[in-house]
Formats: sequence, structure tokens, C-alpha cells
Amino acid sequence: MKKFSVFVIVAVYSTMAWAQNVSKVPRLSKTAISNSGCYAYLPKGSSEITFETTYSPDSAKVFTGEVVDGNHHFAIIVVKLTQKLTSLEEKENLLTNYLDHLRTSFEVVQSAGYGKGHHLESAPSAIGMIDYWEDKEHTKWAIKGWADNNIIAVLMLYGPVEYPIFNIQQMFLDGFRFQ
Repeated sequence: MKKFSVFVIVAVYSTMAWAQNVSKVPRLSKTAISNSGCYAYLPKGSSEITFETTYSPDSAKVFTGEVVDGNHHFAIIVVKLTQKLTSLEEKENLLTNYLDHLRTSFEVVQSAGYGKGHHLESAPSAIGMIDYWEDKEHTKWAIKGWADNNIIAVLMLYGPVEYPIFNIQQMFLDGFRFQ
């Protein structure tokens, strides 16, 4: 009988802990990325997001923004290209080079390796790549890059541990919408 009581107590506390975690699931909402014409699904009701607009050395317009939700950051970079990409190879090469640049900038020390071949139903000409990183501070990153003929975008979800809600992570990484 004692074993049964211990089991019931453990079960009740486990259910209470699970219920508390469920209440912290962020709600994602479609958010305009400044005046780029693009959208992303970002946590609603956490911190307000404002996008910074800058220009790259080749005059491409760059939009960056980030939302903090608990211990994790949902960040996005959108680059409106100055030259149109016309082939799958061009898109893949530019996206790979850009992700390599970010990996160096963020001092990534471990990488799972690029997973290629991702597609968006809403943008048939776009291609995507996913990767998982760890930087020198042991921050865990889940990143996904997208490229179409005129835009590249990188969505990054990072924090001290891997993001605990896989479905929210996937909704964010796959929730980018081109203009």
C-alpha cells in the first residue's frame, strides 16, 4: 500500500509540473518584418519586436529583429538581394555562404551540418537549409535559412538549452513567408 501511495504522490506532482509547463507554451502570431513584405510567426505577448534596417556592403537591405521568450531568443535576419538569384545552385551557394558567415560571427564550435532540401508550400521556388549549433558559450541554436529569387532569410532560435517545445520550434523555423 505504501508503494501505491508513493506512486500516486509522484503522479500528482508530475501532472502538476507538466500542467505548469503547458501554460508557458508561447502563442505564435504572424508578424510583419518591417516593410520588407515578408512575415514570420513569432511569439505573441512576450517582448515587443522592432526590426532594425541596415544595408550590406553591396547595398542589400537587411532587416534584423529578435523576441525574447523566457530563456530563449527568436531571431530573424531578412536580406533583400540586389541581384536576382535564378538557379537552385545560386540559391544554395548564397545561403550556404551566409550561414557559414553567421556560424563564424556567432563563434559556433559544434554544428550538426546543413540539412538541405527543405521547401515551403507557400513559396515553391524557395529552398531551405537547417542546422543545429553550439557556440563557445554553450548556447544551443536551431537555425533555418530560406532563399528565393530575391530574398534570403535566416530564422534562429537559441538559448542556454535546446528549445523544449519541438512543435513551436518547427512552427517558427518553417513559418517564414516571402512577399
